[in-house]
Amino acid sequence: MRLIAFLASLAAPLLAQFQPQPARTEVALVALDSHAVPGGELRLALRFRSEPKFHIYWRNPGDAGQAPTWKWLEDGGIAFDGAVGWPAPIRYDQSGVMNFVHEGETHLFLKGKVPADASGSLRLRAKVEWLECDDAGCYPQEGEVALVIPVGASSQPTIPAGARASLDRVPSETLTVRGRLSADGRSLRVTQELAGGSLAPVVGPLAFFPERNFVAPATTFGPMAMTAAPAGADGKPRALAFSNLSLKDAPEGLADGPLGYVAEVRDKRTGGTRWVQVRIELETPASGGAAKPAEDSTAPKPTDARPTAKPAGTDGPTWTPWSPEAQAKALAEGRTVYVDFTARWCATCQVNKRVYDDALRADLAKAGVVLMRADWDRRDEVIRAELATYGRQGIPLNVFLRAGAEPVVLPEILTAQLVRDGLAASLTGARLKVASEDSQVSAAWMLLLALVGGAVLNLMPCVFPVIGLKVLGFAGQAGGDRAVAVRQSLAYATGVLVSFLALGAVILGLKAGGEAVGWGFQMQSPGFVLGTAALMVVLGMSLAGAFEIGTGLASAAGAKGDSGAFLSGVLATAVATPCTAPGLGAALGYALDARRGPAETLLFFAVTGLGMALPYVLLVAWPALGRRLPKPGEWMETLKQAMAFPLFAYAVYLLWVLGAQVTDAAWVRDASLGLVLLAACCWAWGRWGAPHRGERERLWGRALAAGLGVATLAHLYHGLPS
Repeated sequence: MRLIAFLASLAAPLLAQFQPQPARTEVALVALDSHAVPGGELRLALRFRSEPKFHIYWRNPGDAGQAPTWKWLEDGGIAFDGAVGWPAPIRYDQSGVMNFVHEGETHLFLKGKVPADASGSLRLRAKVEWLECDDAGCYPQEGEVALVIPVGASSQPTIPAGARASLDRVPSETLTVRGRLSADGRSLRVTQELAGGSLAPVVGPLAFFPERNFVAPATTFGPMAMTAAPAGADGKPRALAFSNLSLKDAPEGLADGPLGYVAEVRDKRTGGTRWVQVRIELETPASGGAAKPAEDSTAPKPTDARPTAKPAGTDGPTWTPWSPEAQAKALAEGRTVYVDFTARWCATCQVNKRVYDDALRADLAKAGVVLMRADWDRRDEVIRAELATYGRQGIPLNVFLRAGAEPVVLPEILTAQLVRDGLAASLTGARLKVASEDSQVSAAWMLLLALVGGAVLNLMPCVFPVIGLKVLGFAGQAGGDRAVAVRQSLAYATGVLVSFLALGAVILGLKAGGEAVGWGFQMQSPGFVLGTAALMVVLGMSLAGAFEIGTGLASAAGAKGDSGAFLSGVLATAVATPCTAPGLGAALGYALDARRGPAETLLFFAVTGLGMALPYVLLVAWPALGRRLPKPGEWMETLKQAMAFPLFAYAVYLLWVLGAQVTDAAWVRDASLGLVLLAACCWAWGRWGAPHRGERERLWGRALAAGLGVATLAHLYHGLPS
């Protein structure tokens, strides 16, 4: 029972966290017409099919997210008109962050004019980028889609069922309503005339999606009130329906762009519903007149989280786009600059924006602060280089700047008080006192996080596959020479520490050479991932009993002997780096900050390695702990064979990682078959290289198995996409 409980405690993290992160949305370009007619119109659709629990985003993602975008690589000469038919989304509330998303299958509809001289067939190819999310996180993805459509004298519609369902959610008409801003600028009254127009038989809206965030994304269309209005020119009575939309907490201002929303309405005559696109003609109390509706454009645009005008009802400064030139100009004028490095897909960034209430904006305005937002939706190199100057590879990043003064970098999670403290520190030249800065208390706290995070790293799914090997080693030592056990545990700890220090040194060297690397950077290399997957297959086949590797690599796997224990520590470190334990992320971020010196960074890596090795050293150093392990027996062979399956599972996970890194599906297929062939080579090595075989048979068996295995890996590495 102790063995079962012990193994169950090890298996729990694997079952809970061993989750691959490949693309979970299939993208394709489909034709909605059977032929391209010369000089005629061709209808197409981008089809997105997301797996259950995953979603992509609408043209306005809401509080966070990023809408799909695409770029034509080959357009077949078709002149696309820029209009995109976006189906209405659904609301997705994730702990108070309101998003507008598409789940399951959805289509984005495109159309363009076919060249008059088109003949034969037209080839279309586009690069598509999208953000897919589930409850665990968001993953930027990209891929290419292609389509070849024949040219013909006539065409028939070819709309599949999935496209029809999406088409039914595309607004079927555009309506115009009036919007009047309240005197205090905090609400917008939307007024609809209910007689003499197509709105007369309509009840609604039943669903409401603003096309940009001039109201907070969580806003719903409130109940509509009715009032009588003077009769029209035709003498027929009229009525007005109106509803007030609160502008409180709106991320964007009314003047930032077109005002409109997509709404679902019910037709009182038929009882059915339909989707309409509503445009708002904005009035103001001062003019009393209606402004001309902004030009309608449904072409895909990069979503932009920064407002370019202040929200109604506030006295704060306006946000302006960041650029190195704009920042330098403001600093040269003696202004204080506050830069918010952000992106729509960064949920933390969107939550941080909620701290900029009226009072905080007024304080910033009073201090004459220039507010700039660096929009990293497209991950351009200019912003990446600017982040690197602060020792960052990611966002959020919020910083106060003044000419001749040190930048004041705020913590990743903001509060209004932290922003005020940062402003005060920038104006006075004092250091910002927060827990994540350079105080001795915070350094000690981060070291403690590194130690604990290293220990917890043993329970992460990346390390779990090799834990069973250590369990076998310790169980085999139970009741044996305690001095040998202590020596081997120290050798294992030395292997872990040396590996962590080497990893830290490599990261420091690459960063000094201008590379933006961090924890687990080697897992970004398909070659390293492939090699690790192959190693997991070989070790797994050995544990399953297909063959015995021999004293060298077997020692690395099972920690037999001092050198084997050392190599076992190296192996554990190599497979640990894709994972980050609770608390370890903050400690590593602190250690890799540009303000840390090489000695400090290496100290943090050493403490993390010590934390990872500590449980094994304690098991041996304290006999009472070691006695809690089961005694050696036949169960060890069963456990040894059973532990092959976590290694195989890890190899499969690494294949999923390769699938996300390499866009060549044919190579990923070859890699999968190659690992199967490598397993067969291990089996052949054990089958025909066994001691009871004749010397000639062993020689040929091992030579063929080794030759085929090496040739397989050489073929995969030779064709590895860059």
